[in-house]
Amino acid sequence: MSTPLCKPMRTRYPDLVLKKRLLRAHSALLRHQIAADWQQTVAPVQGLTDRARQGADWLRGHPALVAGLAMLGTAWLVRRPSALLSLVSKGVWLWQTWQRLRPRPGLSAS
Repeated sequence: MSTPLCKPMRTRYPDLVLKKRLLRAHSALLRHQIAADWQQTVAPVQGLTDRARQGADWLRGHPALVAGLAMLGTAWLVRRPSALLSLVSKGVWLWQTWQRLRPRPGLSAS
């Protein structure tokens, strides 16, 4: 003889089984959405680190060129120490000019 306590949950509480399935499906959807948002957020940083790693690999592959440029730069700075300040100020000016002139996403040229 079958008692109500021995019946499976799906026959005793069909609405709860459906609710459980819907909650699991919603949770899976939210997990996928969070993963996509995270990937979109992290992608620019990953691109930057990839470029930095490629630059480091290139520098490791050309040690003679790097050493020669370092020696040349050191000799130049020893000879003209004030050139460092001038070089930095020119670099900052170029960077600011580039920031002002580059196209910005979201702005239309209409």
